[in-house]
Amino acid sequence: MSPSPLSITTVLCLPLWGSRALLGVLAVCWAKRHEVGVTERATLTAASGYIAQAVERALHLDERISVARQLQEAMLTDLPVADGIEISALYEPAAVGDMIGGDWYDAYHLPPASPGGEPGALMVTVGDITGHDMHAATIMGQIRSMLRQATLDHPPYSPATALTALDTACSILPFKAGGTLVHARLDLADGGPGWTLTWSNAGHPPPLLRTPDGRVALLEEHDILLHKDLGPSRRTEARRALPPGSTLLFYTDGLIERRGHDIDVSLAQLVALLARHGDRPLPELLHRISKRLAGPAPGDDVVVLALRVP
Repeated sequence: MSPSPLSITTVLCLPLWGSRALLGVLAVCWAKRHEVGVTERATLTAASGYIAQAVERALHLDERISVARQLQEAMLTDLPVADGIEISALYEPAAVGDMIGGDWYDAYHLPPASPGGEPGALMVTVGDITGHDMHAATIMGQIRSMLRQATLDHPPYSPATALTALDTACSILPFKAGGTLVHARLDLADGGPGWTLTWSNAGHPPPLLRTPDGRVALLEEHDILLHKDLGPSRRTEARRALPPGSTLLFYTDGLIERRGHDIDVSLAQLVALLARHGDRPLPELLHRISKRLAGPAPGDDVVVLALRVP
């Protein structure tokens, strides 16, 4: 053949056959005219077989990661609209392709106090199931649904009661779920402005509360983490007033845990960021926090959820 613009004179094309379909073509090129002998052809054919296997494995892994991420993102709640409180959330997947995690957030209204009345209190959950694979993502989906059901099945909808019921179910059912979460309820304050926060924490990083004066407090009350081997646990809950101008921040450990960094230092940085920028619009605040602490390529999934009483 005549020389091409790339100065290629001889081309040998070898199909890359996968187990189910043709994946592509391997082209071996020579700048000068070249006669491909029987031995050379056999060697290149064998090489094309190995390359096809590698391509197929890579495509299979990419497909699994894509399915897991779609599953995980499908389980992230569309945030409800609540009168008298703002809510915003941010989910950042791990930058490493195969690091599929069990981080999630959830928010929903409780049933109205009377038929046809206004939506009830607001329930908020942020959690992290142990593991970084498809199994963690599927367990996360089960735990999320089970906790919703446990909450709605136990009026008057105490966070601690719902977590206790979840513990009991996890100790009986034949799957091993482990992780941390914080489950909270927000009610309009009786007889005055603001809201009341009631929460139960199963070994999760402490939520942060920024009060109108710019001070940030760690809500450190917590119980043991969620794990089948720990058996049912009687959960406790704590309560805090949220006056107008308060900002409440929930997050998963991917925000503050980084290899080679002290977690206490990262937590102190988070407190400082919330104190300094806590009056910014919530979406801007969450992106600023995530970019500053987790960076553009987080090593773990990151969930950050914020609520503000205007």
